[in-house]
Amino acid sequence: MPEESNNGPVAAASCKNQHWLMRYRSFILDPGTLFTIASGLLLLLAIISDPGGLFSHAEGSNGAGLFYLAAALVGSSFIWWSALQGIRERDFTADIPVSIATIAAIAIGEYSAAAVVAVLLLVGGLLEDFVAARASQSLESLARLLPDRVIVRRDGRDLTVCLEDVAVDDLLLVRSGDRIAVDGLVISGSSSVNQAAVTGESLAVEKRAGDNVFAGTLNEVGAIEVRVTRIGRETTLGQIHSLIEEAQASKPPIERLLSRYAKIYMPTALIAGALLWWWSGDVMRAITMLIVFCPCVIVLATPTALVAAIASAAMRGSLIKKGAAVEALSHVDTVIFDKTGTLTAGKPRLLQIIPLGAVSQDRLLQSAAIAEKFSEHPLGKALVSAAKDRGMILADPERFEALPGLGIRARAGNEEVFLGRIGSLDREGISIDPSVREKARILEAQGCSVILIAIGGRTEGLLVFEDELRQQAKPVVQNLIDLGLNVVIVTGDNQSATERVARILGVKEHFSEKMPQEKVQIVKRLQSQGHKVAFVGEGVNDGPALAQADVGIAMGIAGTDVAIETADVGLLSDDLSRMPHLIMVSRKAIATIKHNLVFSLGVLAIAVVLTVPGILTPVTGAMLHELSSIPVIANSMRLIAYGPKI
Repeated sequence: MPEESNNGPVAAASCKNQHWLMRYRSFILDPGTLFTIASGLLLLLAIISDPGGLFSHAEGSNGAGLFYLAAALVGSSFIWWSALQGIRERDFTADIPVSIATIAAIAIGEYSAAAVVAVLLLVGGLLEDFVAARASQSLESLARLLPDRVIVRRDGRDLTVCLEDVAVDDLLLVRSGDRIAVDGLVISGSSSVNQAAVTGESLAVEKRAGDNVFAGTLNEVGAIEVRVTRIGRETTLGQIHSLIEEAQASKPPIERLLSRYAKIYMPTALIAGALLWWWSGDVMRAITMLIVFCPCVIVLATPTALVAAIASAAMRGSLIKKGAAVEALSHVDTVIFDKTGTLTAGKPRLLQIIPLGAVSQDRLLQSAAIAEKFSEHPLGKALVSAAKDRGMILADPERFEALPGLGIRARAGNEEVFLGRIGSLDREGISIDPSVREKARILEAQGCSVILIAIGGRTEGLLVFEDELRQQAKPVVQNLIDLGLNVVIVTGDNQSATERVARILGVKEHFSEKMPQEKVQIVKRLQSQGHKVAFVGEGVNDGPALAQADVGIAMGIAGTDVAIETADVGLLSDDLSRMPHLIMVSRKAIATIKHNLVFSLGVLAIAVVLTVPGILTPVTGAMLHELSSIPVIANSMRLIAYGPKI
């Protein structure tokens, strides 16, 4: 049994308290929250003291009048401060006309009107924050599922400590049913881990020594010992949180465009209010015009939909890094797939070793595996795996150089080893017999991948691989075609293997034997023709093309820093079935923004029409203004539940 720390119950309570403070402290102490609560309470006291004063400046008692005035001053002061900040930053927001309206209302003795307007607008600000909080609920719920206490093995003793006290390189014991609290490396034991919450994989994954595990995943069956590699915000789950926060804060082109138009509203509102005052001689109508003309709801229309779309994707195993990617995805008309590791399983199997001289199969395999030991390429990993399966001992190469798109150059066992395709060996000046070229061509025509190995500058063998299509590749490609997208395959693999995959998937346009820079040129050519291009690849080898595309989508980025930095969108697992949902939810988000804007402009027009004859007052105008934001928020929040859940 693990040993409890001396103050176990106290430690547990401490963990809980820290967890609670971390969740609520920033929100409770936010100035906007404090001013909203204070002004709201004062307004409530004023209404209780004098309900009739809500619609008239002739309050029934001095006490009630003071409450209305206090509520107006407390609530308005925060709006005035926000307006001043906007003016300093040359950001002329809706707070400016509202500030003028509240100052005017207070100046003429309409304390109740100023108080109601200020409180309603502050509550509207909190309502906007609610959407972001609701959108990130799925990720926050994961964080809440992390255990408050974990079992750490230190100095031969098993201690139960707060999660906050865990450090990198600590050894954690994870039992059946435990939620894994950190990113780490399995040192011993084996278990079945459900990673759906982080990677979106529907089935549990078997974990054993040498495998990585992620914070937020569930250890279903088995016990493992994990060495901590990342904690807190550095874990995969923590990085997802950070990227979601960045996405919420970033402004895509459509939102920046709307913000520019929103700035026009400020002088328009002032001019409209002044003209109405001049025409009617009623300052209350002018104040009402300033209130109803505020673009709050219009500005709210875009970020709520974008954040909800990002949350919808995150709940289904896709990470959209920024709001601009949502807009870009909605305009995509061409999707380029890398083949190896994307449309195929990415785990090719060594099918055959063909010696071309006196070097044996085992020696060819061992030399090739040593040369590829540090390679991240799927074919290199297949060679290393095949050598280990045969019980071979693989020393580190004395020198290793990865040549993107060409092959591997290494020094193994005092010999120069080069692995690559026929074209790569030609570039290296290594001679290849015509019969070997023909043999490689025949194998490639059968859909196999063929790599040549040269030792000491002489071609010594052929390494033949096969790679199966992902099970979901064909239905995903068909779904994308049904959505009206043009699907293209671009790969460094040979032409025959590429044609075979393209034929099975029903893809008409495909490019084979392309180096990384050539993939970039293909993306640029399609873009020059007016196409909006999404590139789907592995995140590391396809980095240049991912960066060049309008939207870069990386496969299986969980725990991969390079892929997270390179791509605009990441599929947390290797499941291609997320792709159609990404396109559909992005299109739905842009459609939702348009619907929100039409509704907002309609409400604005109605409010202006009702203000001119004096039907609306500052209080009813503020109520209409804020109530109109509820349908906009509700419409945007529908995106969170859009599409199948994992």
